[in-house]
Amino acid sequence: MLLILAAGTMVAAAKTTTGDGRITGKITNKVTGHPVPGVTITIPDLDIATSTDANGMYLLKRLPKGQYLIQVSAIGYASETKVVDLSNTYSVDFKLSASNYELSDIVVTALGNTTTRKRATIPITVVTNKMIREGVANTAIDLVSSLPGVNATTEGSGTTKPQINGLGFDRVLTLMDGVPQEDFQWGDDHGILIDPYAVHEAEIIRGPASLQYGASAEAGVISFKSAPLPENGAVLGSVLTEYHTNNGYLGTSLNIAGNHNGFVWGLQASGEEAHSYSNPKDGYVWGTAWNQVNARLVLGINGSWGYSRLTLSALHRRIELPDGNRDSTGRFMFDFPQNGKIYPTKSDFLSYNADIASDKSLGEYQAWWQNSLNIGKGRLGLDVGFTRSIHHDIDTGSVGSGNLLVNDIPFSFKYQLAGDSSGLKLTTGINGLYEFQRNGAAPPPPYVPDYEIPNYTNFEIGGYAIVEKNFKNLTLSGGLRFDRTDFVGDPMALNDAGNIVPAGTPGSAVQFTGFNNTYSGFSGSIGASYQLPDNNYVKLNVSKSYRAPAINELTSNGLNIGSNLVEVGNINLKAEQGYQVDIAYGYDGKDVSVEADGFYNHISNFIFANRTDSLSGGFPIYQYLSTNTAIITGVSGFLNIHPAATKWLEIDNGFTYIYSHIPNQTDSTKHLPYIPAPHLNSEVKFRLNDSHNSILRGTYLKFGMQHDWAQNNVYSAFYTELPSAQYTIFNAGVGTNFVNPKTGKTICALYVNCTNLTNVAYADHLNLAQYFLAYNGTPATVTKQSQGIYNMGRNISFKLIFPFGGNSNKVASAE
Repeated sequence: MLLILAAGTMVAAAKTTTGDGRITGKITNKVTGHPVPGVTITIPDLDIATSTDANGMYLLKRLPKGQYLIQVSAIGYASETKVVDLSNTYSVDFKLSASNYELSDIVVTALGNTTTRKRATIPITVVTNKMIREGVANTAIDLVSSLPGVNATTEGSGTTKPQINGLGFDRVLTLMDGVPQEDFQWGDDHGILIDPYAVHEAEIIRGPASLQYGASAEAGVISFKSAPLPENGAVLGSVLTEYHTNNGYLGTSLNIAGNHNGFVWGLQASGEEAHSYSNPKDGYVWGTAWNQVNARLVLGINGSWGYSRLTLSALHRRIELPDGNRDSTGRFMFDFPQNGKIYPTKSDFLSYNADIASDKSLGEYQAWWQNSLNIGKGRLGLDVGFTRSIHHDIDTGSVGSGNLLVNDIPFSFKYQLAGDSSGLKLTTGINGLYEFQRNGAAPPPPYVPDYEIPNYTNFEIGGYAIVEKNFKNLTLSGGLRFDRTDFVGDPMALNDAGNIVPAGTPGSAVQFTGFNNTYSGFSGSIGASYQLPDNNYVKLNVSKSYRAPAINELTSNGLNIGSNLVEVGNINLKAEQGYQVDIAYGYDGKDVSVEADGFYNHISNFIFANRTDSLSGGFPIYQYLSTNTAIITGVSGFLNIHPAATKWLEIDNGFTYIYSHIPNQTDSTKHLPYIPAPHLNSEVKFRLNDSHNSILRGTYLKFGMQHDWAQNNVYSAFYTELPSAQYTIFNAGVGTNFVNPKTGKTICALYVNCTNLTNVAYADHLNLAQYFLAYNGTPATVTKQSQGIYNMGRNISFKLIFPFGGNSNKVASAE
């Protein structure tokens, strides 16, 4: 029904479109006055982009009318932004200043009101497409996890979940083109179901000031975005292929998009696979193979009235789960004999089949219909979708012991009003989702079913208003939100065979009791940013957060197969209430850019899984509690050195330090578990000068270092968490574009990276696989870090991107 309605609306809109907004202009070098070809001009609110031709000219037409913030960016130049009015034909020229630092004045949209990074009142991090192309990632979260204030918990190379300022899982909201990822975010045994090749750029809000998104964004928001659609009359695309030496990662992706008189479309398809990874301590780590396929289709209409777009996507991931099962010598063993073997052979370790060890079969299917309508001087956003998440826990072969099916209907209605002359912006709306989950049928004998959460429904709805006022140098922003969450859980009873039977059946056992819980609460934010003289700026923001308990925290009652532990929920949990203060100072000069962000977060009724001294089937039992107050403080920042007189050199540094405290607790319980260790990332990049007739352009060589200090502030009771040792790893990389010197078009882009150059054996503090240990199939408690599974060793990656399409007079690029 959603697809039929969306298609009908777009056809009707196409027939009634009259007139169009447009913008054109010329982009030149501020010093020389020469035209700059290949500059990217983007309108983030419309998700559309173009580039300049050989004469520095650009044109965007058949656009919705209204006021929009546009961004101009190019490699080797500082970004520029400007508000334009597309109600009439508009001509805007830009003069760009040479700079190696591309984040000087970049547009951000994740805050609700479109603004720039420096004017945003809370810390926000931007990941550009250039950063993504030059980096190395197995998952979408890998694209952002090395940034200041951002980390990731892992259980292998293909399993990552994000953290922001020390908080993760249900406290971090992850979006893909505005769609909330509700794919079992509470589980740590599989990653966010987003294809990294579908991500063009990302924005990270670090703090609970994201009023637009609701209670799930208590710690912050990671907003992934696909590539903007091309200008009218263009068809653009690229083919990507990638290989990693350590785990044999093979990745291939096709992206193609077009625009014909306002009818826009895009197709992205990709596949990735990897065998077991290796490190100097463990050798090949059994149970870390995975594979994935993904496809996305976008169809839409642009007109003077606004735009309408429909996105359809399907992703399937099969991922093995390491459990650390070894013999007395430390050699990895099968959980059960495989074809008469008890040990995996080298061919097993190098197999791309992710269904030999205990594994998961995961599916994520989405339909997302986005609409923006011009209403007077404002815009009305109407978005609605449907997502289905499928989760099978498979112990052996193809039979699932745990089978979950979650359906979500997310919705968002938003009105935005911006007055360029007054500097006032208003965003108000209602959003939420309706979610219903069902357990699948029990597997046949001899398999034992696992029901971790009950069948339930969940309705979340919230209303908000955000106001922003821009003066010459001062930006004031504030907002208020109210959320309500209604959970209804069904009772469940099991017979002796583990099958579901009607409640009250003689001889049955109660797995879940029925419940009906309602939570509601306010969240709010008020902040300011001020542009001081000489390119200095400061920010201050005070916010109140609210989060209702998640379904696993309320109802869990069983073995979490991928995490090797038993969780017990508590339907009497209270909602979390928090207060956070963020303060930041920054300087953005021609030679140096620096920003330091500090925060203090006080959360009452903090919910976490407390390890008990009991076992079930050899696995530790964790009980969810909400009786504590949690205090989390930290500082993060970056220092980027890009000397204007030495354009071939750039030095980038990022730092994060987070400290947690639970008042009135003993030494073993006074810190929150799984707070990341303090870490520093540094990178030195050398750029080669481009000659006029050279076939190699944009060539660079880089060397990097990541140092993580020891983390001794741990929740050590019952070995819940272990101190982690410090480590230092070194990285290196090289990249270039092969260009046709006659036309200036990029033939292909090549990126080679080596991570963990010296092949250090290390275990990151948030590597949860370090707690996985069993001897001959019997679970064991890890009492020192060296007993667990370590992170990946040296890895060399090769990435090739072949761009194609465009207009004949445009400079094609890998971006």
